[in-house]
Amino acid sequence: MGPSGLYIVTGAPGAGKSTLLRCLDAYPFCTVEFDELPDGDGRLLGIDITSPSASAVWPAYNKLWARITAMMLRSGSPVLLLCPLTPDEWASATEDGGVPPDAAWARLDCADEDRRARLAPRGWGPDRIQDAIEDAEALRLVVDREFTTSGRAPSEVAAAVADWITGDAAPEA
Repeated sequence: MGPSGLYIVTGAPGAGKSTLLRCLDAYPFCTVEFDELPDGDGRLLGIDITSPSASAVWPAYNKLWARITAMMLRSGSPVLLLCPLTPDEWASATEDGGVPPDAAWARLDCADEDRRARLAPRGWGPDRIQDAIEDAEALRLVVDREFTTSGRAPSEVAAAVADWITGDAAPEA
């Protein structure tokens, strides 16, 4: 286990974070994902926080997740946080203290064609999909450890992530 017990798997939209979440219940750590708090239409406390037009509230949302994460870490068990943030965005959200700064980071990623195929059925237009592809490119520059979802079953990816957290396997390339 990492020094703080906090593991963060970031990923741009369409990488498979929500799908991965559903496959991690059987593992011995707590897993949460940023998309769990908003209701089905992207609202939290009556505010749409999931559309690009809500970007002004995202720093406050990130700080909320930092506080939730700090509370979960008090249990002493490892915590896996699935989110779309960069390490710098997480550092900004946690600058008030309470969350250890030494999280272990990994990136969930997929091929651009897979991302397009996953986001189009959500009603995402070409411009928004392109933004997600650019977000993925940016994350590739700042988070080295990768778990790819392209061509892999979600259960296989979940097992690889669990091995990383529990220390049972070498990191993926």
